[in-house]
Amino acid sequence: MTSPTTRRSFLKAAAAVSGSLAIQGVNVAAEAPQRAKPAVGAEGSAGGSPVLVVSQDLSRDVSPRAPAWGYITEILERAGVFFQQIAPEGLPALARQPKSIVLLAGDLQLTSEQRDALAAFVTGGGSLIGVGGTSGLNEVFGITARRPLAEGWIQVTAQDHPITLGLRSSLHVFGGYAVTAGSATSLAGVEAGKQGARGSTILENSFGEGRAILLAPDLIFSVVHIQQGVPVLQDGTPAPDETAAIDDGALKAEDGMVLDWQRDRTAMEPDGEPVFLEPISDELREIILRSIFHAACRQGVRLPVLWYWPRALKAVGHISHDTDGNIPERAWAMLEVMNRAKIKSTWCTIYPGGYPREFYEALKEQQFEIALHYDAMSGGEETSWSKKNFLLQYNWLLKETGIETIVSNKNHYTRWENRLDYLRWCEEVGIQSDQTRGSSKKGTIGFPLGGSQPYFPLDDEGDSPRRLKVLEVNMLTQDLVVVCPAEYGKQLLDSAVRHHGVAHFLFHPNHILKPDVADTICGLVDYGRSQGLEWWKNDEICQWETLRRGVAASFDTGTAFTLRTARPLREATLMFLCPEKESQAISVDGKTVTGNKQTVYGFEFDAVTMDLEGEVRVQVG
Repeated sequence: MTSPTTRRSFLKAAAAVSGSLAIQGVNVAAEAPQRAKPAVGAEGSAGGSPVLVVSQDLSRDVSPRAPAWGYITEILERAGVFFQQIAPEGLPALARQPKSIVLLAGDLQLTSEQRDALAAFVTGGGSLIGVGGTSGLNEVFGITARRPLAEGWIQVTAQDHPITLGLRSSLHVFGGYAVTAGSATSLAGVEAGKQGARGSTILENSFGEGRAILLAPDLIFSVVHIQQGVPVLQDGTPAPDETAAIDDGALKAEDGMVLDWQRDRTAMEPDGEPVFLEPISDELREIILRSIFHAACRQGVRLPVLWYWPRALKAVGHISHDTDGNIPERAWAMLEVMNRAKIKSTWCTIYPGGYPREFYEALKEQQFEIALHYDAMSGGEETSWSKKNFLLQYNWLLKETGIETIVSNKNHYTRWENRLDYLRWCEEVGIQSDQTRGSSKKGTIGFPLGGSQPYFPLDDEGDSPRRLKVLEVNMLTQDLVVVCPAEYGKQLLDSAVRHHGVAHFLFHPNHILKPDVADTICGLVDYGRSQGLEWWKNDEICQWETLRRGVAASFDTGTAFTLRTARPLREATLMFLCPEKESQAISVDGKTVTGNKQTVYGFEFDAVTMDLEGEVRVQVG
């Protein structure tokens, strides 16, 4: 997107025919969130895509949460769901798309003609999903009343329904509504905060020949709010049980978190201490995905999904090192442990001093990643919080190491101020990925600032919201054995694997010679492999996600489509939803291929791994 001037221009450019955006290469990875192919035409033709997203330019005066609603494109792109975005003006054309799934991103302001078009679409057999409100379609969604929900926790009542099956987190949400069910079947209620709203939050309704699914809380805003938090301008409020003293006089990422100390944490084995074990934002994303998959199954749509990782990997593990103190002997010892574990890691290097040049040469020769560890904690003239010091340290590392580009950064002590300023600095200098958002205290270990899914943050503070060109990879914990029991590692890794994200652990070289640390690292690596993940450097995560989002799809019919890639994507995995739980023939460029059965979020898929390059024709059934 070039020189955006309105939120409407952002929304029109934010999504294209597919949920993945074309790019030019790894070194411009961060451009992916903002560049898009043209959206649907003014007449609103659906173009054959089975998933249609309806978004709308709404003033903050209508809803203060409206700037976040365009983030549905990021949620679907990360999930690999191919979709097409249409404006409300295109809704009358839905009569030609009876087997589509339409998702309303937010509580939209629709005209009576647009509401009638959606009602007719559902009556004729279509599927409608509303997120964050009914958009004036109470009858279609089967509800009789709604009450604003400031904050609450979704309480699942239909434990065996495909949309709500197996959810484990507290499902903390912000905004949207609690509703009263009429003809709809309620799948979940809400335990509200001080506001006390009561009612249903997830509902399914049969309407004519079709169905309508209402996700009444504002799940889109909630994901953004949990991930990005509030501006860090003062110390956060510590845990009342004294397990997380974040009021330590140093501003950091946790100080902006919005989760609850009592309701959102889980006691860990073996010591019973509470941490943020369940990734809430991951599960809020998954509720949206499950709704799409459920609707597609009921309509018999063989929905294709570009899987998160190559070779149908369940998840990815990542180990980073913060080089505090820059002690060469400990650096060499850590490098030896990484080689013993047979993985490559990311070395976040702190200013000033650094390591001897021979160590950097060893890292480069052995294909480890050298990253920045921006120090705004020490408080010196060049190590305090400012854009000037960030740029100084960035340029220092380039000169010190002789590398040409810095892909990744993690802030020392997870330092953070305000809300998005630092991410804009990264974007400006060309740092493509950040790893800062994680814990500095034992009580905030896990997922206090989002989930395991890497994501592009939303700059929603201006008149034209846009996604920032910096991939965020959350950190789960620092230094098993030293900060917390080694047993935490497997439990945290299991959470990331369940949600197919990144299990990111930080180990400081300063601690590598302490008893049991080296063996714990090697044991964690081995356990991760046994659970079906691979261990990647942060630049590899960024590179993969960049190339993956360079895959676009155009649909001829619901079962035939063409994939186009900006650059080759090797060993990509396509998942095909199995509505009847029986495999159907899949052909790629005219050749029949066999899919392997996979269960994802409770739904059956056929998984096919292939190299994607140029144009690839796919036919199902």
